[in-house]
Amino acid sequence: MASRILRAAPGWHRMGNRGVMQTRKRWDLAVLRETWLNHLWIDVVVAAGLLALHMALVSIFGVADILGDAAPQDRRAVYTSAAVVVSLLASFSGIAIGQLSAAKGDRATSLKVQVSRDLARNWSSIFRAGLLAALIAVLALLLDPSTQITTATPVVVRWAFELALLISVVKFLRASALFQDVMEISAMDAGEKEVTTRPAPEISPRWRNVS
Repeated sequence: MASRILRAAPGWHRMGNRGVMQTRKRWDLAVLRETWLNHLWIDVVVAAGLLALHMALVSIFGVADILGDAAPQDRRAVYTSAAVVVSLLASFSGIAIGQLSAAKGDRATSLKVQVSRDLARNWSSIFRAGLLAALIAVLALLLDPSTQITTATPVVVRWAFELALLISVVKFLRASALFQDVMEISAMDAGEKEVTTRPAPEISPRWRNVS
């Protein structure tokens, strides 16, 4: 996405004999990073994989059940805190969008023109993930009571809350990556000196008489 604009910067393709392998490694990481940024479904897959791993640890080995082993009052405190924290995703995204809107320069303009739709999809997914996680946290406050009971509802709510929280964490990493691209492009545009031209000299009306 924005990495394509960064790679168009002068000097990106310049490599000496020293550091060729490091450049290749950076290129491979850049490809993986851009693939992740271009496919929103990867966030859900990563979060679901982490949740499945945690569920396996709890069901097979009976360990790492952090929310299940916590006191009901502590779980409710976690739900409340998470609802506040994930709401910060919207604020962080708003800062990045404002930074991009205020950016001026050729690269910033190219970024807005070429990948505006991809950026809109990314920011929308980040907003929705934060809102969904906050709603699930509030729902968990209602359905996970403050006393120990044996029904399955609190257990389902805890796992749903954990999945929403993991998705929010991955979305935060996505927002950080996009914000880094925006800041790098803004810095590169600001670092380039503007080309100034001097006014053309005035021509004397007597120039025809010069022999």
